[in-house]
Amino acid sequence: MPSLLPLLHRLPAALLVGLAAAHTAAQADPPNRAVMDPAPGVQLSYERQGPLDTPTPPGRFDGTIATPAGILRTTVRASPNEEQRFQRGDTTFELPSPVLDGQLQVREREAGGLGATWRARLGAGLAADAQGERTPIRSGEALQLQQQFTDGNAARAQVSSSRTAAAQGRRWDLEVTHATSSARWSAGIDASERSYVSSSGGLEPRAGVRLGTQWLVLPNTRMEARYTRHVRWDTEEPLSSVMLGTRFDLPRRASLVTGVEVDGESRHKASATLIVPLEER
Repeated sequence: MPSLLPLLHRLPAALLVGLAAAHTAAQADPPNRAVMDPAPGVQLSYERQGPLDTPTPPGRFDGTIATPAGILRTTVRASPNEEQRFQRGDTTFELPSPVLDGQLQVREREAGGLGATWRARLGAGLAADAQGERTPIRSGEALQLQQQFTDGNAARAQVSSSRTAAAQGRRWDLEVTHATSSARWSAGIDASERSYVSSSGGLEPRAGVRLGTQWLVLPNTRMEARYTRHVRWDTEEPLSSVMLGTRFDLPRRASLVTGVEVDGESRHKASATLIVPLEER
């Protein structure tokens, strides 16, 4: 698809101007998140990522341009205190017309290389997701099939492969879920060859199993429990952990999420996250 590559290597002038304007406004009075539409088909958003008392906090800009040829999306990170103040992230281009009855998206990765994703609904509750990427350190493909059954049952299967200059490997993942109006249960297994390399460059566990459940205890409160156990290639003993969490839905679409995780060596990790979506238009 050579005709799309120039779009992935430079941003339209309108988007650059909009990002500069958004950055100026953000420095003057930065909200946690702001969204604006400077022109038809153009949307820009800014998200403040630094502490509230930081005079020049880092931030993230997301830009979208809808054209007859497709939809272009890009991300720019602003770091005012670093030598390189702006760093461009991934850039994606989504074709407007179906390809083989599915949606095709082309992506230029921040670290270099290209990727493509194709998603389609095949009928009778079956959906497919195929991905491929080429980077300076690896190339890989993945195929995922998800089947929705009646009565809230679903199954998902995924197979992935990777190739590097040294070796090639594969990874498998299978998960089944059952959901009702007030609860959800899931169980999954995964395994990988030692030579498989993930997109982040890390080594995947040799084999693992996971169990999880969520249930509604009050109209605005959900409980969650998760158990994982896996064996790594660099250790002989299996590693396991248990997580218990609670999610409280608050007014104005905010939520409070708390959790405690304990591993096999009795090490504890607690977390509390307040999610407050702030949006200005």
